[in-house]
Amino acid sequence: MSDGSHAIRFEAEVVRFDGPGGWHGVFLPPDAASEARFFGRANTLGAITVRAQIGVTKIKTSLFPDKRRDSFLLPLKAELRGRENIEEGDPITVTLLVDT
Repeated sequence: MSDGSHAIRFEAEVVRFDGPGGWHGVFLPPDAASEARFFGRANTLGAITVRAQIGVTKIKTSLFPDKRRDSFLLPLKAELRGRENIEEGDPITVTLLVDT
């Protein structure tokens, strides 16, 4: 892309995590995780700031490293899930724009 970003598109299943608030997210599949690892600058926690599009909704968020899965987790806030009618177990398509 000419605007200095790189697009990564993937499909993943929404998972729900136990704990306060029961938050939701998706893990990047291996190919997408491999690509994301080389783009953007990780902060001290290893998170990478990205722009994402899910359905018609565009958000600015972060990918968080998951060493057990050798992947990244993309959290999905309740507002986004409500707007896009996303529930646990749904397959969703995500387009990430990672600044290069």
